[in-house]
Amino acid sequence: MKKLIMKLLGLDTLVTELAELKAYQKDLTMAQEGLKASLDEVTEKVDEIEEFDSDNFVTENDINDRIESFMNDNEYVTSSYVDDEIESKVSDKVEEAIEELDIEDKVKEVVDEMDKPSFCDTEELKDIVRTVLRDSKIKFE
Repeated sequence: MKKLIMKLLGLDTLVTELAELKAYQKDLTMAQEGLKASLDEVTEKVDEIEEFDSDNFVTENDINDRIESFMNDNEYVTSSYVDDEIESKVSDKVEEAIEELDIEDKVKEVVDEMDKPSFCDTEELKDIVRTVLRDSKIKFE
């Protein structure tokens, strides 16, 4: 009779549904704990990521000044440096060649020969040779 009264009042379905709701709540609690664990993992990974630091970026608008400053702080070759080096090397080689070939003595011999009447017929030719020798920066006396 007790069971009949319970059925008539609907208490048996209420008890069944209450048991199902408790089981469902238990499942939800377990799922929630799993989500919390996942959220903790993600939070830990995000915290490991370095925070954005805007100081790592260029804060100046004039990039040309930064490039010039960089180039002044470092060694680099300019065209004027290369020209100076080539000029000094060439002049050194010319001086070495003059010394090795003993050109000055040969020039002196030619100048001495110029004074002889057989060397050339005109004074104009002698002046031209003297001018060329003087402009070539070869020393003669």
